[in-house]
Amino acid sequence: MRIKYFFVILFILPAMCFSQAVNLPLQWKFRMEDDPAFMKQGYDDSKWGSVNVPMSWGKLSINKERSIGWYRVTFDLPDSLLNKELVFFAGTIDDADETYFNGHFIGRNGKFPPNDQTAWDVERKYIVKKEWTKKENTIAIRVYNGIGDGGIAGGRVMIISKKESDRQIAEQLKNKTSYYQLTTSNGLIAAVYNAQTNVVENLYPHIFSYYDSGLVVKPVLSNLKLNQEIQPVSTSYLQHTHIIEVKYPSFTLYYFSSFTKEDKILYIEAVGPEENIKDLDFTFEQGAGNITSLKSLKKKEANSEKYFLYGFSDSLNTLPDMQAALQHVENNDLPDAETTYMKNVFASCKIPTGISGAEKNTIEESIAVLKMSQVNDKEIFPLSHGQVVASLRPGVWAISWVRDASFAIEAMSKLGMYHEAKRALEFMLNAKLTDQYIHYVHTDGKDYGIQAPYIISVTRYFGNGREESDYNADGPNIEIDDFGLFLTAFYHYVNESGDKTFFEKWKNSIDTIVRAVIKNINEKSIIRRESGPWEHHLPGKEFMWTSGVNARGIQLIALLNKKYGQPFEEYELAANRLYNGIIKNCLINGKYIKGNATEQRTSDHHYFDAATFELFANGLITDPTLFVSHMNEYDKHNRAKHDPLRGYIRFNSEDSYENQEWPFAGLRVAVAQKNLGSKTEAKKLINRITMFANRNNNLIPEILSNDMSMYRGAIPMVGYGAGAYILALLEYYKMK
Repeated sequence: MRIKYFFVILFILPAMCFSQAVNLPLQWKFRMEDDPAFMKQGYDDSKWGSVNVPMSWGKLSINKERSIGWYRVTFDLPDSLLNKELVFFAGTIDDADETYFNGHFIGRNGKFPPNDQTAWDVERKYIVKKEWTKKENTIAIRVYNGIGDGGIAGGRVMIISKKESDRQIAEQLKNKTSYYQLTTSNGLIAAVYNAQTNVVENLYPHIFSYYDSGLVVKPVLSNLKLNQEIQPVSTSYLQHTHIIEVKYPSFTLYYFSSFTKEDKILYIEAVGPEENIKDLDFTFEQGAGNITSLKSLKKKEANSEKYFLYGFSDSLNTLPDMQAALQHVENNDLPDAETTYMKNVFASCKIPTGISGAEKNTIEESIAVLKMSQVNDKEIFPLSHGQVVASLRPGVWAISWVRDASFAIEAMSKLGMYHEAKRALEFMLNAKLTDQYIHYVHTDGKDYGIQAPYIISVTRYFGNGREESDYNADGPNIEIDDFGLFLTAFYHYVNESGDKTFFEKWKNSIDTIVRAVIKNINEKSIIRRESGPWEHHLPGKEFMWTSGVNARGIQLIALLNKKYGQPFEEYELAANRLYNGIIKNCLINGKYIKGNATEQRTSDHHYFDAATFELFANGLITDPTLFVSHMNEYDKHNRAKHDPLRGYIRFNSEDSYENQEWPFAGLRVAVAQKNLGSKTEAKKLINRITMFANRNNNLIPEILSNDMSMYRGAIPMVGYGAGAYILALLEYYKMK
């Protein structure tokens, strides 16, 4: 059944004062053109097309880069909000916007050409003066998209009174809660539930967001909503699993995809007295698939159970056997079976003793995130099996990056999740590369290709298992750090599991990767110019992260070779050469490692680079005196707002994405602190992330905002979130 409109209202408390909020329709007018007349309230937009808001251009099949489009919506204000100062939340906009209320400019984020700058991760929040408000009002938003996806992509799109906004901010500051989307996934499908609106925002037919560079994975179902206007009491993950538990005053709903059934069905179970659940039903909007739904009521003396199953078919997926699935769920307590499944996963993991209850909650949910992020072997694309995405939906990085996956694999290996780690490694080792980056001649006429076979992608893999690299006007990302990170992940799996057979099977491939790294060591004895860890495209710089992770990766492979009686001397020499190159080119006054060998001034963009922390965290540099002096210098430049109670930013720049706190950076510093600095300081950084995670369903974000440490960016992060947290906790509690 289709619903015509979907209203977005923020619920910070169990109930909100509705007189302080206004409902905005799902559909807005949209035109891919630029004209200043579009911002006027009286402009005639009747012939414009309509689009859903929020929804990115990619999902709307609008594939326009370096383009400007306009959004317009007209709505009525209730009398209770007339002549009051308002706040308009415009969601997150990729990349830049200029926003107008009744023709009045109310704010902008990002920059338009010629000096364009993205602010894709910033939630738009604009003040509307009370004298600008009328009964009928028009909002107009001018949006610029540079590279990649664009548009009003996500987040809250709503209007509330300034008074209510201030109350919410006070509540957020008190509770540190800022993220309300929970994802359930079984490695085959992903559904996102919004605890603010009590709606399943989208059901996706795959956990990855792109089949390839030109084809986005669109939801098959959207805005799945209960047919009763009842406010939940609480929403959370059931016992830190993948099951979303929504408690109402007289019944409970469970939303989940099934690991035990391994099918592409969204299951919902209602539990409560029969009279309270018998009339429950859902409405939804059908998306890019054909939805088939079934429901059934199972009566019991105390609490009855009502099941809702949503399956789909599309051009790639056939409809699952819905009747068999319904019979199975009727004959088995599927939520209990799913809980038992995930609890058994927890029990099999090497969770350290002595951790706090708060840490236990977060590490368990982090393990569940690792499980939810790995493509199941029943996925229809055989080359996708085992891949680990960088973030779960709705995070924008639901793509398999080598870098993020490597940290996830290391965490899996150290936890004892050997099957999962092995499958993730095999995915990359089995991937069929096009070798398109063996040679790549850039606009400056130089060949920035790898110059040798390289096995592992230079950037990432899309859902079909094909190597991909994103482009902009400067060329592609060619990220040689991926090779060293993969070697490190390979080492940790073999070392932790003792899987000598796996080592022997893939030894030739590992040798090929090592030779590709050695081929790219320049005359300075460091890795030559490339895109580096933060995807800055060609021509790149000589990043110390890249030299450092490759030095450590080769060093660890040399240890494996030595352990299993294979030649290792050449690799030891290569690792030492890179180490000495780092010290020679980037150790400044014997006190700290600068970010790259290319830049010379401390004011240069990437001079102080948070990525240098990894050289200490991964064990390449083991000098505690150098670590302490390195951190003393970096605390001046990369500590968020130079606050000793906060974590670290990527770079000190005008770019909001780089200049906000990165939990990943703080967690890697914690690992180094524990081993080389101060265990007390390490615990402070871990405690900071644990605190925020506990208040946000134990999920870890890409970014904590500078203003109120709110969750921003892609959420939840996998390798850079769950994986990094697990590694920090395991290292902190590791027994000597």
